[in-house]
Amino acid sequence: MGFSFKETLEWTLRKPLVVISITLAITLFFAWQIRHLSFKTSIYDLQIEDLPETARYEDFKKLFGSDEIIRVVVKADNIFDSPTFRKIEELADNAAQIEGIRRVISLPGIKKDVDVAGSWDMEKFQAVALSADIFQKNLFSADGKATALTLVLKNEAVPDDVIQRVRKLIADASGDLSLYQIGMPLVSEALAGLTEKDFLRLPPITLLLIATILFFLFRKLRYILIPLTCVGLALVWTFGLMALLRIPLSMLTMIVPVFLIAVGTAYCLHIVSEYIASQEKADTPAEVTALTFSQIAFPTFLAILTTIFGLGSLLINRIAMIQEFAIFSCFGMISILAIVLTFLPAALSFVPISPAGQKEEKGAPSLFQRYIDKIIELNLKHQKTTLPVIGVLVVICLIGIFRIRVETNPVGYFKDDTAVKRNFDDIYRHLSGSFPINVTMGGPEANYFEDPAHLADIARLQAHLEKLPGVDKTVSFAEYLKLVNFALNQFEQQHYVLPKEGFEVRMAINNFSTMLGDDMLKRFMSPDFSKTNILLLTHISSSKDFLQVRDEILAYVKSNFSNDLTWDVTGLGITIAVSSHLLTEGQIKSLVITMILVFGIMFALFLSLKVGLIAIVPNIFPI
Repeated sequence: MGFSFKETLEWTLRKPLVVISITLAITLFFAWQIRHLSFKTSIYDLQIEDLPETARYEDFKKLFGSDEIIRVVVKADNIFDSPTFRKIEELADNAAQIEGIRRVISLPGIKKDVDVAGSWDMEKFQAVALSADIFQKNLFSADGKATALTLVLKNEAVPDDVIQRVRKLIADASGDLSLYQIGMPLVSEALAGLTEKDFLRLPPITLLLIATILFFLFRKLRYILIPLTCVGLALVWTFGLMALLRIPLSMLTMIVPVFLIAVGTAYCLHIVSEYIASQEKADTPAEVTALTFSQIAFPTFLAILTTIFGLGSLLINRIAMIQEFAIFSCFGMISILAIVLTFLPAALSFVPISPAGQKEEKGAPSLFQRYIDKIIELNLKHQKTTLPVIGVLVVICLIGIFRIRVETNPVGYFKDDTAVKRNFDDIYRHLSGSFPINVTMGGPEANYFEDPAHLADIARLQAHLEKLPGVDKTVSFAEYLKLVNFALNQFEQQHYVLPKEGFEVRMAINNFSTMLGDDMLKRFMSPDFSKTNILLLTHISSSKDFLQVRDEILAYVKSNFSNDLTWDVTGLGITIAVSSHLLTEGQIKSLVITMILVFGIMFALFLSLKVGLIAIVPNIFPI
């Protein structure tokens, strides 16, 4: 391979303009593609598609419909005041017209359902609403100053489009109402917006910082431009390919430019240092370049190759976003390798060397050089001190490893002063949280949940679920059946209960669709009445808390309900939580693979176990 590169280098130095022209042509091609680059970052990217939990969540949505909701919170002095209530009703009606909305659940909608003739005054409706537990902390706050319109999205809805339409609805609303929208789609949209801003802001800041460091190190423009030009070309190639393949930037691929700038600059600095040293040993730019690359090309190739192997090991991870990061980081490193071994020597052959080899004036060593000298002195003369110190640090860090928490918390990504974080914290203080969890309960036969005793089991489970940390409200078929029974018995308080007899249950079920609509029935009960869904409205956003609630529910139902029943706890939050924990396993596998590859490369080159171990140890310490 060394001979092959020697020939390539000689050809490059004979025809530098050809090499530069080819590089610029490739760069222009990729640069033209960048206009197609797009951003698509969402919390949905954090889930693994081929998980059993993801498959069960998709099955749930096919049976009960999407559980994705946007909650529009409306605040006023008194939401039951007639003029205010009419404004809320108008908002609910307009929201129902938005494409992608399956159903709007609201106080005005409930009034239409229970007051079919429209003859009630607001005092009577308020009294009925206060008597029905299903509405409290769900549709209105205890003080009567806040209500929520729950917008249930269709499976095929485009959340961002719905959000924009709702945003316009809020902007056009009456000025004496205070409104905001919140929900998992809003968190995802905010995350995408901040990611895009960071992508446009962080690479220039990184370049500026590195340029400043290079200036203080070398104090010459050429040694600033050499690394930054190589890295800049690699960035154009990488994002040009991403745009060409129509793969949008995600939360992780956004890190690629910062990574390439940092790592690419480091490799270029090795070449620059060798180039400066070679100026004392050669007389022409071509000779200096040839001498530089004959010394540094192979070590640079190995360094970049091991980096590519390390990044490539991330491909075993099952999250698509991480795989994309691995692919484009690897391509970026390959681009840097190609550029520094072809374009860079061609360009350096035109750079005049300093007069008389420009031997550096020997004066007092710089602060940086004195710092390096001190490190060398520590390494060579004070091993008895440095090695125990390193050992103590390693032990402390090993202890720390066992304290690492595996957690994904989309809301935790935001600062406290961001709107989405404020709204997330506000809604559950007055109403109930906006992140849903679904508990599905399956019976052994059709019409299982037409039995009053089995309906009572739903209510019994709900009573336990509402005590769980982070759960603000539960809604179920049984709860709505109480409401129907309440209505069928002239809203007498003693009838806000589940029917006790089979014929009463069947009568209530027959009236369910008429009063509340088929869609509401399908949201909580399967067509054959063998499977039901209990909706938990929570303010949980941490993957750890999602899994803790899931495990607690499954443990409770296993010990307190019939073994004939089947159970699942599902939702987007659950699938993301499970995916984030599997991410840890992928990281460990990637690290092991990388270490084996690094050891294998060094052993193959030097046929020495000692050299292989020496190569691994400096990589293990920072990890």
